[in-house]
Amino acid sequence: MYTMLNNQEQSKFDLYLPGKLVASLHYKIDDEANEVMFVFCEAIEDTDKDAHCQEIMKRALEDARGRWLKVNVTCPIALKYMEQNATEN
Repeated sequence: MYTMLNNQEQSKFDLYLPGKLVASLHYKIDDEANEVMFVFCEAIEDTDKDAHCQEIMKRALEDARGRWLKVNVTCPIALKYMEQNATEN
């Protein structure tokens, strides 16, 4: 089971499976624009890296929606996820 933590000091979300970090999503928040930019997603664990990146994107978008933030994306992995899941976004 996945767990995602918001590492605010380093401006990234970290995704864990029990006992290990499997992916990170780096972000920038613009408080004036009420916007979050997803900058770079990286799979730390090679096994199931696509699944890890999809999961962290799903959770990060839920977090952004929960805080009423506009989402801007520069990360190719994040863009791909959003295109594939356009009906949910």
